[in-house]
Amino acid sequence: MSLLIKSIIFLLLLNISLNAGVIKDLNTTKKVFGSSPPMNYLIYALNPEKTVGLNFKIKEQNSCAGKQFLNNRFLSLPILGTFHGEGQGINLEKLLKHKPDLILVWEDDMLIEKISKEIAKTDIPTISIPFRKIEDMPKSIRLAATTIDEEQRGELLSSYTDNIIDEIKSSLKDTKPIRYYYAEGLDGLSTECDSSFHVEALNFANGENVHKCRQRGLLGLEKINFETLLSYNPEIIIVQNAFTYNKIINNPLWRHLQAVKNKNIHLIPDNPFNWVDRPTSFMRIMGIQWLANLFHPKEYAVNIHKKTAEFYKLFFNVELTDKDIKQLLGEIDE
Repeated sequence: MSLLIKSIIFLLLLNISLNAGVIKDLNTTKKVFGSSPPMNYLIYALNPEKTVGLNFKIKEQNSCAGKQFLNNRFLSLPILGTFHGEGQGINLEKLLKHKPDLILVWEDDMLIEKISKEIAKTDIPTISIPFRKIEDMPKSIRLAATTIDEEQRGELLSSYTDNIIDEIKSSLKDTKPIRYYYAEGLDGLSTECDSSFHVEALNFANGENVHKCRQRGLLGLEKINFETLLSYNPEIIIVQNAFTYNKIINNPLWRHLQAVKNKNIHLIPDNPFNWVDRPTSFMRIMGIQWLANLFHPKEYAVNIHKKTAEFYKLFFNVELTDKDIKQLLGEIDE
């Protein structure tokens, strides 16, 4: 990249920074912290050696992160907390000890004032990355990549993402949306509002959320009762995690729903990270392909096994076996 272009990008980055810290040279950005999992996972996809710490344990209910797809260094990183959400807050002392050159911040309108105040205490240069909307992801990947001096890698990932977005939009432009219910919580009766960023991938794949409401907070997880769900009677049910999925398929009450009767209930793949939500990471690029194929198999008639292999090779540099792919998609037990 020429010096002129780098100078222009540098000025643009300072313009959207949450913090007034100065990045002396983009080429010296060797240690980076993500303010939340979407940012930390993006750093991993761009260059796993540049991440300085995790936000919380990455193997939990909504993900199966492990050595199969992630390197040992990343898995053994210290837990530094997060500026977002309602869980473990940031440990500023530990963060400063690791001396990151830069913090990538996931855009977060609901918490922007709180985040700005916390980050200002660090004096670490900070860049806000728009990462909620699927269609923002290509430019956001490029922006993040430029910021941490990984332009070539960023261009590869963003070009792929651009192509996938165009492919799905073109395939589904004349299709009728399928009515879905997104099942979360221990009993499956927590869900998301139709405009929530948590269901961005499901909506992008031309699904119509049966639950219409306005999201009240960052966490989401709106509670409903079964009578309400019965009145919705969705065509398809997408389930957040394996615990909830097993609860639903073993509960006779749910068999009154057409989606369950028709065996149109699906568990979101989650290895190493959830493909759709919690967190809303770059994995959604794979998630929208899986969802579009589930929702509209005739219009988006792709080989999802091949698509999965391509994605994991590009983003994680791993060669999947047929067995790996079937396990990821829940076609065989692990």
